[in-house]
Amino acid sequence: MWNEPLPPGVAFDEPVRMSVAADLRPDGSFGRELLVVAGQKLLVLTVDGTGGGMSPSRVSRRGDTPPASGNTPPASGAPPAATVRLELPLAELKEPKAESFFGGGALEVSYNGSRLELVRYSAARARRFATAAKVLEKWLKGEEAPLPEGDEERCPRCGLPLEKGTKVCSVCAPKSRALRRLIAYLRPHLPWALLLMGLSLVATAIGLLIPYLQKPLMDIVLVPRGTPRPMPERLRILGLLVLAGLAAHLLITSIGVAQSWLSAWVGNRITHDVRCQLYRHLQYLSLRFYDKRELGTVISRVNQDTGQLQAFLVWGSQDLAVNVLRLVGVGVMVFVINWKLALLILIPAPFVTVLSGTFWKRIHHIIHRMFHRWGRLNALLSETLNGLRIVKVFSQQAREIGRFDARSADLATAGVRVEWVWSVLFSGIGLMIALGTLLVWYMGGRDVLGGRMTPGDLVAFMVYVAMFYEPLQWMSRLLNWCSRSLTAAERVFEVLDNEPEVQEPPDAVAMPNLKGRVEFRGVTFGYEPHRPVLKNVSFVAEPGEMIGLVGHSGAGKTTTINLLCRFYGPDEGEILVDGVPITRIRLEDLRTQLGVVPQDTFLFSGTIAENIAYAKPGATREEIVRAAKVANAHDFILRKPDGYETYLGEQGGGLSAGERQRLAIARAVLHDPRILILDEATSQLDVQTERQVQEAIGRLVKGRTTFAIAHRLSTLRNADRLLVLKNGEVVESGTHDELLAKEGGEFHKLVKTYQEISKVREIER
Repeated sequence: MWNEPLPPGVAFDEPVRMSVAADLRPDGSFGRELLVVAGQKLLVLTVDGTGGGMSPSRVSRRGDTPPASGNTPPASGAPPAATVRLELPLAELKEPKAESFFGGGALEVSYNGSRLELVRYSAARARRFATAAKVLEKWLKGEEAPLPEGDEERCPRCGLPLEKGTKVCSVCAPKSRALRRLIAYLRPHLPWALLLMGLSLVATAIGLLIPYLQKPLMDIVLVPRGTPRPMPERLRILGLLVLAGLAAHLLITSIGVAQSWLSAWVGNRITHDVRCQLYRHLQYLSLRFYDKRELGTVISRVNQDTGQLQAFLVWGSQDLAVNVLRLVGVGVMVFVINWKLALLILIPAPFVTVLSGTFWKRIHHIIHRMFHRWGRLNALLSETLNGLRIVKVFSQQAREIGRFDARSADLATAGVRVEWVWSVLFSGIGLMIALGTLLVWYMGGRDVLGGRMTPGDLVAFMVYVAMFYEPLQWMSRLLNWCSRSLTAAERVFEVLDNEPEVQEPPDAVAMPNLKGRVEFRGVTFGYEPHRPVLKNVSFVAEPGEMIGLVGHSGAGKTTTINLLCRFYGPDEGEILVDGVPITRIRLEDLRTQLGVVPQDTFLFSGTIAENIAYAKPGATREEIVRAAKVANAHDFILRKPDGYETYLGEQGGGLSAGERQRLAIARAVLHDPRILILDEATSQLDVQTERQVQEAIGRLVKGRTTFAIAHRLSTLRNADRLLVLKNGEVVESGTHDELLAKEGGEFHKLVKTYQEISKVREIER
């Protein structure tokens, strides 16, 4: 249920339409209050009676003091658990709004001509109260507005909210789940995995026979019991034992080489599959996923975490199989030789198991923290190297070195803590194993001296004891690998479990030939749902029409374009292309007919020709040259040492900002889209080049629906219509001349401001 339950003993005569819990008091301290809409009244309840004597003036920041009641609501027999702090008639309330501030927010309304704060809440409740404000606004207008069907999804085990787009809780997901998913990647390579398992079984069986050769060596050849055999026969048996040992070691070595190669091949193939699946998934995740994450941490998941998986799959899994088989085989052999002594060597096993299990719970969180710090270090490295020019310009090398040193020190501290925990575990296990070995020495020695056991049996038994304890000790080290690998697996699967916010429906409409009619119907959107950037935006762009989007920075121009490209989905309303909701159009059909020249031009490492042909890889050289000429890029390209084959560094290194932007325009020209988006397409060009490119754009936009954003308002003079955005709303619409003629209009103010800035620049020159 979306509504919060009322406190015990609290009831109302009228049906409760909404109840939302706040976690802050009016003075900002933590405490529970409840916003309730019952019938035609809005009430604020202070839960547990702690606010009974609260003065209404403490809540009202501005304007008149609202009516309040210190009485409890009508109760149904039970003692009251809340008092009414505010009680307001719905008919006298207007403009409910969820205001945000640092660390939280407040729900406000207009009451008696003033703004009144109803409740305060922390950031954790901001989304819920933003929804409540929208629903309440519609109710006050007399519109029907049902409450959401459910609250944000939470983990059924721990109750923590789940990240949007995933149903997996990263806090309490069982560790075996990650292991099972890893094993699932073995299915395509199952024959090779079975062969690897068979080789391990054979190698282990042969390895178990070698210590048993110690028994005839001692009891028949070196220290024979009873009547000794003739010396020539003893020498012959010695030779046969040596040859048998040599053959066994040669066979084990050969199998070991095959095992290592096969294990490396299978492990690397599985890691390749995981890495490629992760990268493929990252390509299709919505931009909102990246908005909340540092790029370096995402890169860390692709290379470092998958590298940890590879180390485990290549070596850890192989050693695990071998040591489990060896543990079982040695256990059988020691019971065959002397079952009483065999029971003694099992004494340390329960203690090793308990100790390992205790440390496992502790070490997992420490390793997770270490991986997180790896991600933060990679994020800082990626950020500073990408912004190295800015660092040098402002001479901030020492500052960035200090930041890197601090994060590297955090990582080193976490690494030391991990190794310290492991050293304690390994030392404790080693001590227990040593005590077990000494106990076998003592009891076995007594049996030999008492004639109950031969020296050969004891020697073979002691070799098997060492072989038995070795896997036990190794298992503790395997916990190290397992914990690191499973932590890495969880971080990888955490990304894979995120579902793209923008998804193509199963019944998506194929539209390979768009006409280009675009319509926004009451679109509201916010990068954070409780902070809308666009508010109820509606407009229509007819096919072939050029629409200019103008407004101050932050007005919502680029956000409008992002929604049209389906980088995000609207929170309310819908966008239609050729009369079809954009959510029902095949993504490939939509985006292959969209051309974008972004404000921040991005070029890939490669030749100039490859960058121009990025959206059309099969383009001929003639098509590439034609597009470059349209974008006025042909001449400067020919001046480069290798012309169109000039290799560009990362992000177009070696080119000026204007040259990069002209290549971006050429890329859009070659793409030949039905809908063209120009986001500050001429912002980096000088006046002469801008004039030439404007002529090229004038030829390019013919017959195409075009959306153009420009701070230089003169560049939008040829637009068929301008939409003026302010605070996320369309406040004006019309041609350039019509809007300019409106004295005091928003566009008129923008032009005046731009003209004044231009005069200042001219004076400075």
